[in-house]
Amino acid sequence: MAAPRKNANNGKAKLIHDLKECSFAPLYIITGDEDYMKAHYLRQLKEKVVDAAFADFNLLEYEGKGLTPEQLTEAIDSYPAMSEKKLIIITDFDLSKPPAGFGDLLPEMLSDLPDYVCLVFYYDILEGKLDKRTKLYKTLEKTACIAECSRLEENELVAWIERRVRSLGCTITSDNASYLIFLCGNSMTNLAGEIDKAAAHTTTGEIRKYNIDAVCSPVLDAVIFDLTDAITAGKFDRAVSLVGELIAQKNNEVMIFTTITRHIQRLYGAKLCESARGGERLLMELIGSKSPYYARQIQNAARRVSLDWLRQAASLCAQTDTALKGSAVDRQKQIELTLLALASAQKGERA
Repeated sequence: MAAPRKNANNGKAKLIHDLKECSFAPLYIITGDEDYMKAHYLRQLKEKVVDAAFADFNLLEYEGKGLTPEQLTEAIDSYPAMSEKKLIIITDFDLSKPPAGFGDLLPEMLSDLPDYVCLVFYYDILEGKLDKRTKLYKTLEKTACIAECSRLEENELVAWIERRVRSLGCTITSDNASYLIFLCGNSMTNLAGEIDKAAAHTTTGEIRKYNIDAVCSPVLDAVIFDLTDAITAGKFDRAVSLVGELIAQKNNEVMIFTTITRHIQRLYGAKLCESARGGERLLMELIGSKSPYYARQIQNAARRVSLDWLRQAASLCAQTDTALKGSAVDRQKQIELTLLALASAQKGERA
């Protein structure tokens, strides 16, 4: 039986090390909100722990919802065929609230896994947060490698984008990589597809801003940024057109307006930060973003509007938010009226 590993719970870095060295822990928990990374590490485990020729015998996969104690016991107790290791993958099994029959079984079983077992609890749909108050968590703390795959920081994402672009035979500047993140969000799964589209569009081998704008799909935050810029530039028709496009794409009206309100609040925060001579780090804290590029874009946008307009905008947004939650209101019309009021207030300031 494998000895307890007191220092095994050191996360993603240990999983990466184990994959590189092909020396595997008996127990991994792979969780987090970065699906691309989770899927990558799971794929690597399948390739490196199990010989493909004997995968039918040594790779066992179960859905956590239907798993029984008998199935798990049998999977662990049975020896691998023609191999030193077997890989058992259990997807979306709630370790914090195990199904009936697992409560007393799991701490004992997971604390003393056989040497030939590599057991993985993989979280795809379930969040996979562990309850630290449970007896089971104390066991996992000693025996499991808990690899949490969170969204990367912007500088890490930029480096990853540059590597992926190079693998496609193209180049991209770090500024344009940051713009791609700004436009398409920080999900690696989504970015991978957008990179492929931009690489296919370029005819020069370099992915430039116009390639990204031509073929990449913006996330809601990026569209709202454009919408608010249109309002502050006096382009009311453009703003209304963007709202219509978002609704046609099945975006919920309340969610659209919540994002508009959040954007106004960020502009307000950026304005106050500039007045207080706060730096980029303070601004990022105020607007709740880890992206220096996004913070600079917000700051630049805030400089084009006055503090008085932002106060009016915040008040209008609060009133509209209340109205949108009423059952009888025409939500699209209500949003358009608010945008018209914002545009009129901005036009009045410029007059």
